[in-house]
Amino acid sequence: MKAALYHEAGGPDTLHYEDVADPVPADDELLIRVEAISIEGGDLVGRRDLAPGKNEIPGYSAAGEIVGMGKDVEGFSLGQKVTTFHWKGSHAQLRAAPARNSFLIPDGLDIGIASTIPVGPGTAAWALHLAKLAPGQTVLVLGAAGGVGLATVQLAAKLGARVIGTGTRPESLERIREYGLNDGIVVGERPASEQIRALLGGNKVDVIIDTIGGDALVDALDVLKDGGNAVLIGVFGGRATKIDAGRLLKHRHTVIGCLLGPEMGDEVPRRLISELFEMAKQGDLRVPIDARFPLSEAASAHRRAEERGRIGRVLMVP
Repeated sequence: MKAALYHEAGGPDTLHYEDVADPVPADDELLIRVEAISIEGGDLVGRRDLAPGKNEIPGYSAAGEIVGMGKDVEGFSLGQKVTTFHWKGSHAQLRAAPARNSFLIPDGLDIGIASTIPVGPGTAAWALHLAKLAPGQTVLVLGAAGGVGLATVQLAAKLGARVIGTGTRPESLERIREYGLNDGIVVGERPASEQIRALLGGNKVDVIIDTIGGDALVDALDVLKDGGNAVLIGVFGGRATKIDAGRLLKHRHTVIGCLLGPEMGDEVPRRLISELFEMAKQGDLRVPIDARFPLSEAASAHRRAEERGRIGRVLMVP
């Protein structure tokens, strides 16, 4: 089969389109013929920072038709359309993934949109669950225009929360008002915390959902209410963030690490993700697609996925 892979960490041009051996599903895995690949933030970070194993195919999310199954798999049938998650293997014509991290695609839902749901919107739903966001509360979404951020904005707004989002481009924040954003904060010249205090008249937010990390999280904690929850999803801002432990103690802040992958197949996350497919089918969850590329142009697809100012996911099609 054909796949897009890289042999050393680096920029998009490290990706090459090559012939590789077909995957063989393990006893608990599905084998799918890939029809759509969603480029996730973790794919970009991994390609940039992590050296791959020999002939290891990158990529988290892919959807397609089941063409094989391990002997222990139950609840799936050959020929069904599913979307899958695994830590590797999506950037290929065939993909093996654990059945526990695979989801049936409802009839009538675009398979490209379906490929995006477990990681992006799924992470948003799980983060809001962990944060215990309640109707009437105020949530601050750091990185509101990204895939997870945009889904968080929508889900929080549907819950009845006031949604404040940060971004680097005012035009991007303006575009996502139609998704439920109440207030946009442009980061750069002035700290986000300073702008939020001015916006809220000195009040603070109940919940932080952080897709950025680093200094953005440290700054945001200054406007988190006493006893509030901050959920950390991304580390684009750096992995060695220093948080004042005394400040956490004084203000009774809770910082929760949210990595959905290991928990995706558990009962509650799986239920939340399954509900998202139906929401997308009914139009209650909007998943914009920015661009589609052939898998053979994976370098260009990754380059586009790294561009700021986009709204929506970048897909690849084998």
